[in-house]
Formats: sequence, structure tokens, C-alpha cells
Amino acid sequence: MPGYFDLKLMLISILLSAALCGCISSDEHNAALSQNDSASSSDRIRVAATIAPLADLVRAVGGDRVDVTVVVPPGAEPHTFEPTPSLMVKLSQADLYVMNGAGLEFWMDKLLETNLDLKMLDSSSGIELLQGEGEESDPHIWLSLRNAARQVKNICSGLSDLDPDHREYYAQNRDDYLRRLMELDEEFNRSFAINKSRIFVVDHPSWSYFARDYGLEQIPLMVEEKEPGPRYLSQVIDLARQSNISTIFVEPQFNPKAAEVIAREMSARVIRLDPLASNYLENMSYAGREIANSMASG
Repeated sequence: MPGYFDLKLMLISILLSAALCGCISSDEHNAALSQNDSASSSDRIRVAATIAPLADLVRAVGGDRVDVTVVVPPGAEPHTFEPTPSLMVKLSQADLYVMNGAGLEFWMDKLLETNLDLKMLDSSSGIELLQGEGEESDPHIWLSLRNAARQVKNICSGLSDLDPDHREYYAQNRDDYLRRLMELDEEFNRSFAINKSRIFVVDHPSWSYFARDYGLEQIPLMVEEKEPGPRYLSQVIDLARQSNISTIFVEPQFNPKAAEVIAREMSARVIRLDPLASNYLENMSYAGREIANSMASG
């Protein structure tokens, strides 16, 4: 029944469009900030980091020498986030702002207008950027263990410049964390080397750097943050069937209903991968394992 199938694809397109407009967001910015209020009475370095995984890298290097504020609160979408006036005041008290870079902080100019003396560290320095949607760079650099290693090195340099008396402490923490990143990277290399399939399907194209590292192909349901048409969805479903793909990966920042509809059409399961989870190594280990398992089943 071609007409019936085309109608289903049109309905799926509408759902995806709704998902783009209905990204999960949060106005509870202060909740993510209040935990560090007591730091002003200590000699710790007050660091602000844009997203939770980046904050985890800062804590890994800074240890007990830093208090870290996460700017984009849990559940919010960095691509649409804008800082509130109260957040701007909070950030003015930071000794260092560690930004992701690569275009993620599109609102940074607004922040700097009111915080001219804020010391900035671009963690993307030295990272080879991939082209993202449209003409912009892909900002999801932290979803590559190899990129994260560069970010850790940049963070160590920034903290050492700000607090040279503890340079050796930061360097030791850096080296310990780099070792853990390398071990997980080697584990992923082994896992993906034994899989014939190289394709995985996602609702939002956040995993391009991860795919590049291991010679994989990421197939997104959302293209350039625009409503995908029935023709594109039909091509994705056909490719999934031909490749025996049985998993669609979704993100908690986006409404999963459209992906769930497509998954039923593909007889696939839906698994959540959170690119903004706070425990970086634990989250990347889980993501790599699930992506590898999805290919093994294919």
C-alpha cells in the first residue's frame, strides 16, 4: 500500500518537526549554580564551564583546587540556551571561564559585554574542526576522546597560568586523566575493529567526531535542524533495513516520539545517549559500548 506508507512518512516528518520546536529546556539556571556559593570564602579557583562534561574535565585536572560552575543547566539545550541576567552576575565572580569553543557559545559576545575582565580559555584550541550543519563548524568536539585529550591539555595550561604555584599538581592530574582517555580509546579501537557494520542511526547529529575517530558513519534523522521530508526518511529506513540496523540513538534534549515512530517502522529499539552527561568517562564508555553493540547485532 504505497499511499499508506507515504502517509506514515509524512506523519513522521511532522513529529520530527515538532521535536525540533520542542527541545527540552530549563529555566532553573540558579539550581546548577547554588552548589558552589560557599567557594567565595576559600582559596579555590572559581571556574565556570559551559556544559557538564567540560566541567568534569576541569574537575579532573583542577581537583580540590577548583570550584566549578556549570553554565548550561541539566536538561537545557546548548544550541538554544541564552544566559539570564542573574547568571551573568554569577559569572562575573568567576576567575576563569572555560568555553567549549567551536561555535557552541553563540551568546559569548553578550557575556563579554558585561564581563570585560573575565579570563577566557577556549578548550577547542588546537582541535581540527569538522563542518557541522550549514556552513558552521560542528561544536560537539568533546564527544571524541582524542579531542577531549586536547581539551584536558588546554585546561591544564589555563589553570597553571592562573595558579603557577600548583603547576605540578595540575600536570599530574592531567597525565592521570590522559592515561584513562587513552585506555578507553584503545578499547574502542578493538571493539569497532571486529565489527563489519560501520553505520549507526541517531536522532541528532552529535557524534560526528566520534564517528571520525573509528571510521564510522553517523546517519541522522534531523538534517541541518530542519524538518526532514518523507523522501529522506524513506531513504534512511531503506538503508537501515539493508544494513540490518536495529537501534536508533536518541538524546534527552530532544523529544523522542518521532524516533520511536521510525524505530517501530524499522523494528528497531531506541537507546538514549546523553552527550551532556556529567560523568564524562563513564558516559563515553557507555556510549561506545552501546554503539559497538548496535553494529555487532547488525
